[in-house]
Amino acid sequence: MTIHRTHARRAALVSALLALLSAAFLVLPANAEPAPFDDCPANTLCLYSGTNGTGERRDFTEAQNTPAYDPAWDDKTLSAKNNTKQWACLYVDAGYGGLLQTIKPGAPDEYATGDARFVNTLSGHKLVPTRALCFTGYERCPDNRVCTFKEPNGRGPMTVHLPSADAATGNYGNSYGTEAAPKSVFNRTRKHVCFYPEPTFGGTWTDPADLKKYGAYVVLRGDSTTVPAPFAGTFRSHELVNGTAECQ
Repeated sequence: MTIHRTHARRAALVSALLALLSAAFLVLPANAEPAPFDDCPANTLCLYSGTNGTGERRDFTEAQNTPAYDPAWDDKTLSAKNNTKQWACLYVDAGYGGLLQTIKPGAPDEYATGDARFVNTLSGHKLVPTRALCFTGYERCPDNRVCTFKEPNGRGPMTVHLPSADAATGNYGNSYGTEAAPKSVFNRTRKHVCFYPEPTFGGTWTDPADLKKYGAYVVLRGDSTTVPAPFAGTFRSHELVNGTAECQ
């Protein structure tokens, strides 16, 4: 009789264990959905066409700074995950221009709600060590060139000026139209650059604050600057000189 009771106890224990295991399996979801943005690889900035890390995904490594997206991706981003160790800077306009959003390392961001100015408007990005570098774009200027920018702080569309001898005046510089009139400048040459309000390397400005007249706006070799009034947006030509006294 004792043997029969032992077998009965064992059978009861086995039945109880099977019941517990069955209950545990029943509470597990059949197809667990991944957490938002979990598909973003390490060391990657992931942009999504849908909210909360959904829709089509486009990946950029830490080495890929993109001043403008191709037409297939321009103005398409609705959410993002910065899965890098750098700050991500996302821009509304090409050339790191216009309004911008910043994403700290490891963080996600959403653009479908909130400020309507960022809904389907993002057009470029860059990854930088510090957030402050999101607000400048001078690093795009090649060595030994004068670069002018349509926005302050080296942002917006950039024009790279190739030094050439002007046939009429012999000045070593460029003459250009109003489409290149800059609001900031980077002089990456080994000479100083003199900017003028006329396309023939001349003209003057009058400062409304003190009524003084200025014949040239100078940016020293290696310097970058946001151009102040009354000079901003008015440059039509420049020349490269060895000394500032050589400015017209």
